[in-house]
Amino acid sequence: MLSQLSPQHLAELCKGQWYKDKIPSARFTAAQIDSRLMESNQLFIALEGKQTDGHRFIANLDPEQQQAAIVETPAPQARAAQLCVASSLRALQALSGEIAGRTTAIKFALTGSVGKTGTKDMLVRMLTTFGSTHATKGNYNNHIGAPLTLVQMPEDTKFLVCELGMNHAGEIADLSEIVKPSIAAITCIADSHIGHFDCLQQIADAKAELFSSFTAGGTAILPRDDSFFIHLKTAAETAGASRILSFGTHPESSFRLTEAQREKDGLRLTIDYPCDKNNGQIKSITFGLAMTARHWAVNAACALAMSAAAGLDVRTAAASLSDFADLPGRGKTFNLNIGGHSINLIDDSYNAGPTSMSAALETLAELPGQHGVILSDMLELGVFSTQAHQAMVAQIIEAKIRWVVAIGPQMTAMADDLPDSIKSICHPNIISALSTLDHDLALLAKRTDNLLVKGSHGSGAYLVSRHLAETYSKVSAAKEKNHAS
Repeated sequence: MLSQLSPQHLAELCKGQWYKDKIPSARFTAAQIDSRLMESNQLFIALEGKQTDGHRFIANLDPEQQQAAIVETPAPQARAAQLCVASSLRALQALSGEIAGRTTAIKFALTGSVGKTGTKDMLVRMLTTFGSTHATKGNYNNHIGAPLTLVQMPEDTKFLVCELGMNHAGEIADLSEIVKPSIAAITCIADSHIGHFDCLQQIADAKAELFSSFTAGGTAILPRDDSFFIHLKTAAETAGASRILSFGTHPESSFRLTEAQREKDGLRLTIDYPCDKNNGQIKSITFGLAMTARHWAVNAACALAMSAAAGLDVRTAAASLSDFADLPGRGKTFNLNIGGHSINLIDDSYNAGPTSMSAALETLAELPGQHGVILSDMLELGVFSTQAHQAMVAQIIEAKIRWVVAIGPQMTAMADDLPDSIKSICHPNIISALSTLDHDLALLAKRTDNLLVKGSHGSGAYLVSRHLAETYSKVSAAKEKNHAS
């Protein structure tokens, strides 16, 4: 899509000027913010980040490959053409907004407190069955990631999927204004990031900003089980949604999950869905989902509703999930061998909030065998942090967990309140935890069949999962053995 814009048009949109009037002769196919990813006919956008400044790498660009840069301060010695602007970030956002307005692709956007990335990935799997699909990479869903998704969109894209995240009011509105989705979904309203708000109501209001820049005739997809459903429905209607679909287990859900049966290779789901726009005729579909935690079943219903809103065949979309398995950091299972003991590592370490933590513990409790957990602090909870962590005591007891490794001050305080029957090892931070992790596990492994690792990204749980998978994974060990032979 970026190739539709000439270098002169780029300058106009970004309110900039080509340095020394050196205007590129070629058009650009995509943009990057990491110079290491640059390919031929691509545009580098020099952003100043927390770790480094993109302007340092302008000299690495190759004009022979028709590479150029958008910069705030030109590099006189650089050979590549440079478009000088007041703000590289605003230039990126201006370009993305122009592309969003030009594309004929069906534009999907989704947000929510929990389950955004997994739902997005399920939706992408479905849409790919029907045509060329371009989507947010990973969970790169902020004020940089969302516009970058747009400027990297291929010309032949039929479906565009943008995941939008936030931790402050107003952020979703800004992102929605750039994307201007025609189909927009909210997975749920929960207490993730509640430290930046006073109450859940404010989080609901912030998420409802998703509908503020609907294209004409937009469809809203809403969580029917959520206590804020009516509030979100009203916000969508006020924003001009022409159609509202819901998903969940509630009897009035448009896409109603009626059964989620655990099987050997995942879940077997049954969902009732409307086969006409008036929801007057209901059909039922049963299909397999290769994910193991039951809470993903509702997210599958959300993704199915989004694909149906685009007029796509529900049965074809659902069939594409038969081999859609648990995602790394979000429930993927690894088989470990620790001291001769076989242990299932449930890697749910990408991030954590009270709602997702509770769901992870409930999933663990359903598994046969003995359970252990390695938990790092849940962050961004503000004044609600102590209460949220202390609520885990009852959940851990109910899940019949045998031992806990607690990382961080909040998890340590929680572990202090566990009964003596549950062994606990506490660490002030992730560095301390990693320093004794192998020793701790040598003692604990013999009483463990299933090991859950979960915590906020900033408190380091993912580093524990990474170490365990790299050190004790049976797959990794087999590769090393084959390599040695």
